[in-house]
This record gives sequence, structure tokens and C-alpha cells, in this order.
Amino acid sequence: MESAAEVSALSIAITKLKATSAVTTKTTAVRIYPIDLPQGATMPCLVVNIASGYDEHMLTGAGKYFRNRVTIECMAATPEEVMSLGDAVMTALQDNVNATIGAFTGVATQFADLDRTDYSDDRATYRRTLDFFIRWRS
Repeated sequence: MESAAEVSALSIAITKLKATSAVTTKTTAVRIYPIDLPQGATMPCLVVNIASGYDEHMLTGAGKYFRNRVTIECMAATPEEVMSLGDAVMTALQDNVNATIGAFTGVATQFADLDRTDYSDDRATYRRTLDFFIRWRS
């Protein structure tokens, strides 16, 4: 079961993606999914997952500064479409500092070094996977 911090990281990422027109002009807001891709989902679309996370500790103990690594899986029918969608996701999440995203303030997001492409065996789905760090204080 996911912790409240992990659910918050999903919420922050999805809220920011849905608020970014470069993303929603390609996917629409309804094709940005948390955790699981619904069967029969229309492409292009995004799936947002948590890769890892922790509460940063201070000298006095838990600092309530949460940092999660979030994976965004971009999916599209062509290589060009998936690369363009990934670029839009990068624009939305690669460099936010002290931002207010949804109900969360003091949010920082940054690219976390993973940018990977692949495709399904039948070449019907092309994927671009991007990782970002999301940090905020509760």
C-alpha cells in the first residue's frame, strides 16, 4: 500500500501535467492515468508511477520534506508522436522551484536522469519513459 507521501507525489505530478497545455493538447487531461493503464485506453497517453521515495531526515528526526522519484510513461502510436509527448512532459516537470501545484506549496521538480525509449513487439505502441524527482514539505 502506498503512503500518503507517495499519493501526494502522484497528485503533484498529475496535477502539473494536466495544467500544462503542451501536454493536454497531445493527450487531453483524461488520458493521464495514475499507476495503471486501463485496458483499451486511447493513445497518446501517460501513466504516472512512483519509483521510490523517502522523508528527508534532519538533526531532530523526520523533517517532513518528502522526495519521491516519479516515472512518467509516455505512450503513442508512432516514434515521432511519443518523442513529442515526452518533450512536453519534460517541459512540464523538469524545472519547477518553490512552485504551488494543486494544494501543495514549496514544490520542486527536476529531471532525474532517466530518458528511455522502447516499443511493443508488434510496433503498435511506442514508449518513452522519463523520471523526475518531486520534493515538497508537508
